[in-house]
Amino acid sequence: MCEGESEKQKIMQQTPIRVLHRQSLLEREKLINWMKIERIAGSSQYFLLYLCTQAGTYIKEFVHGDLGRSHPSVGSILGCRAEILQLDVTDVKMDCFLTG
Repeated sequence: MCEGESEKQKIMQQTPIRVLHRQSLLEREKLINWMKIERIAGSSQYFLLYLCTQAGTYIKEFVHGDLGRSHPSVGSILGCRAEILQLDVTDVKMDCFLTG
């Protein structure tokens, strides 16, 4: 994955391990509408990842893969271990409330 913006990507996500105690085990198809990587000056290991995803997408699991339960993941795409250091929600789009 190179710096820049990507097109839509379908991913498969099983119920994350961290919520299995309260949600049933299901596999769901989710859509990453776009993602953009921004390099952090002076760092070869860290970057900012901006995402626009379908409602209900497990973002943390999309990044680290949740032991293969979310695929593809950022880690599998990059071919390395990926972890989130900080997660900020910057916008919520409520398309269901828009009138045409």
